[in-house]
Amino acid sequence: MTSKAELIFNPSLQLFAQTRAGSPLTVLSGSNNSGKSLTLKWLKSALGRSAYMIGTNRFYHVYHLSTGIRDPSQLDQFENQFQSNFNQENYNHEQNPFDLNQIIMGLSDKRRSELFELCGKLIGNTFSMKKVDSENELSPRYIDMDGQNLSVGSTGTRLLMTILGICMDERFETVLIDEPELGLSPKVQQMLSTFFDEPETRSKIFPHLSRIYLATHSHLMLSRRDITSNYVVSKNAATISIQRVKNIGEFHRLQFNLLGNSLESMYFPSAIVVVEGKTDHAYLDRVLQLQFPEKRIAVIHSGGDVKKKVHSLKETLGELDKSPLRARIFVVLDSVHQPGLRDELTKLGVLEENVVTWSQNGIEYVYPPKVVAGVFCASVEDVHNLSLVGDRISLNDITKTKNELAASVVSLLREDSDLPSELVEKLIDPVSAAIM
Repeated sequence: MTSKAELIFNPSLQLFAQTRAGSPLTVLSGSNNSGKSLTLKWLKSALGRSAYMIGTNRFYHVYHLSTGIRDPSQLDQFENQFQSNFNQENYNHEQNPFDLNQIIMGLSDKRRSELFELCGKLIGNTFSMKKVDSENELSPRYIDMDGQNLSVGSTGTRLLMTILGICMDERFETVLIDEPELGLSPKVQQMLSTFFDEPETRSKIFPHLSRIYLATHSHLMLSRRDITSNYVVSKNAATISIQRVKNIGEFHRLQFNLLGNSLESMYFPSAIVVVEGKTDHAYLDRVLQLQFPEKRIAVIHSGGDVKKKVHSLKETLGELDKSPLRARIFVVLDSVHQPGLRDELTKLGVLEENVVTWSQNGIEYVYPPKVVAGVFCASVEDVHNLSLVGDRISLNDITKTKNELAASVVSLLREDSDLPSELVEKLIDPVSAAIM
């Protein structure tokens, strides 16, 4: 068994902490047992008493609040307890000495009101502090949630209040949260992630926090404002690697992995376009990128079997006719296709108007004429004389394979390329209407 002393971090935690010192948010993701939680613990150990780690064991029950003066040595006690536990070779620290009662009672009246208001905004309930006996000023207090004691509210509500309450504690400069998504609905996860990720919102709610570290299994908790603030943690024997997400492709792969499926279509793109062949994919993928640079449209190559691919989407996404994505799923067919295919696609849930059929048999007929003319050293007027025989396309005594022509056309496409009206009317305009 590997001991803590034998663990090797790549890069070293000292270097990692230095590179993230000026970054407000760092998100660690990875599979179970990859070392995410351990990385948080090592960081907390190095950062000291001004940092607080919110472990996964944060399920608190609070009925009547216990009042009292905050112990001035509380942080020292927390720190000593954490370091003592952390230094034990066989102890896996998940505890939170700071329970929900202490969190609520330790905040100032102003910050407590802000906590209740923020939780109300996220959950949709109204929170306030009330006396058990309204006629007795010395009566114990409780947290009222729409007329009932918070103790009978959902676990997720108390989990959310615990995280936000600790983040509002102005004694901490750094907060490290292990699996912030625990017990929270996707909608609340998304909103909480926004509070952590957006500078303006964060500075308003948590102005004292210079750094937040998250270890998560949720794609909703990833940083979208700065994708390079996301890291993938993996473990191989005694080595724990912390690899930065460097580009949008790596970010998408991370999202899909967190969703449990490698299909790009699984991360709810702006639209999904299923096409028949390789050249259809190459061309339409580039066209849609140029037409909608701010959107992510997944063009999926079906390998010639669009029905099978759509059926796969249905198995993955659920009933397409009940899906919010339905209006954004398109299928593109050549003029020659299997009889009855359109009806079969609509039975699978694709909208009839979203099944696009070209008037001629081949994607080559909806290439931009000026671009095709340039490839074959011909005039635009001669493009209609294009000859397609099998895999060969000929014009002006020049012959190219379909793949060669597609590669040439794609390389010459520009944002202002004059696209054929059929392509615009049958695909570009409907996609625009669906996603804008």
